[in-house]
Amino acid sequence: MKLPQWARATSFAVALLAVSSTSLPAQQAPAAGASAPTDITVGGITKPSVHAKLALPQFGQVLELPVKEGDAVKQGAVLLRQDDRQEVAALEALRLEAESTVRVEAAEEDLKLKKIQHKRLADMQAGGNANPMEVEEAWVKVVYADAQAKIAKLENQKNKYEFERQSIKVKLMSLVSPIDGIVETIDTSVGEVTDPQKPVMTVVQNNPLWVDAHLPAAVTARLKKGQQLQVRYVAEDKWMAAEVLYLQPTVRPGSQTRMVRLELPNPDDRPAGLEVYVKLPDGSVASGAEVGGDSGAQSRAVTER
Repeated sequence: MKLPQWARATSFAVALLAVSSTSLPAQQAPAAGASAPTDITVGGITKPSVHAKLALPQFGQVLELPVKEGDAVKQGAVLLRQDDRQEVAALEALRLEAESTVRVEAAEEDLKLKKIQHKRLADMQAGGNANPMEVEEAWVKVVYADAQAKIAKLENQKNKYEFERQSIKVKLMSLVSPIDGIVETIDTSVGEVTDPQKPVMTVVQNNPLWVDAHLPAAVTARLKKGQQLQVRYVAEDKWMAAEVLYLQPTVRPGSQTRMVRLELPNPDDRPAGLEVYVKLPDGSVASGAEVGGDSGAQSRAVTER
């Protein structure tokens, strides 16, 4: 009798299972008490060690913008310059005032002259050839000339401070890079007026990188600043040493985790924002169970090969 189609398929599957069970070698059970070696890891994310959002302290029209997004810049490099031509002209006028000593010299010479005149009258009074009133008037002129000389010196010093203040103002009209880094974003263009309350440019430093990861509080209690932990990128097998830079002073109540920041050298200039695994120190977790965390990459136990 011819079997239905569903019956024939079921019989074939049973036969195939029987053949497979007899032909495959039996798997060896692990020895008692033995376990596969594992690395307990927690996910983390790399970030720039410096993420500087730069702004100018005063309103001004952008005159020059010598960089573009993605450019590598050195510390002190000019990134943007406002139209500072009027301020530079004012600075030059103040420089002349600050460097000039003509008024001080004139006041000092006038004081010398007044002293000579007073002495001459005083000598004449001693010989009976001048009256006391003339001597007193000459002395008043000496005192006034001395005050004028002091005022001239004060004005000269004030001019120097005004020149320094204007010099600082002119310098602040040029935006310079505070670090060796990369221009991430530019939020203005030539001809626009910058707002001191809004950043015009962002510069990042990716060497070294920072790695932020949330580790179990019990594990972080045994960590110290300067300690080395192993880190690797998710898609790679190479482990790299990273230094503990910061331990967050508070623990998250729900997950009982604590944020740990690591400093990871980045000589290959990898971009920030990549997922990594942070290997917990040996003995941090009693078993190879999954470790809690919420840093981006999934926390997991990675079997060593």
